[in-house]
Amino acid sequence: MIMDVNKLKGKMVEKKYTQKSMAREIGITQQSLNAKLNNRSQFTLDEIVKIVNILEIEDPIEIFFTSCVPKMQRRKNKLNN
Repeated sequence: MIMDVNKLKGKMVEKKYTQKSMAREIGITQQSLNAKLNNRSQFTLDEIVKIVNILEIEDPIEIFFTSCVPKMQRRKNKLNN
C-alpha cells in the first residue's frame, strides 16, 4: 500500500523533528526513514507505535493506514464516472 505521508511529515515539522532526529528516536537509520517517507519501504508496527508516541498522534489510522491515490489515478477515475 502506498501511504500518504504528507500528514506525517507535517507532524514532524510541527514537533520540530528532522528525518535525522526522528530516525534516531525510533532506532533506524536516516536513509531507512527517508525510504519509508518516500514510499520505497514500509514502516513496521513497532516503528509506527514509536512514532505515534513521540509525535503524540491522536489518529494514527488517518496517517498510517490511509492510502494516497496518485493524481493521474484520481483524474482517470473522475473522467470514468
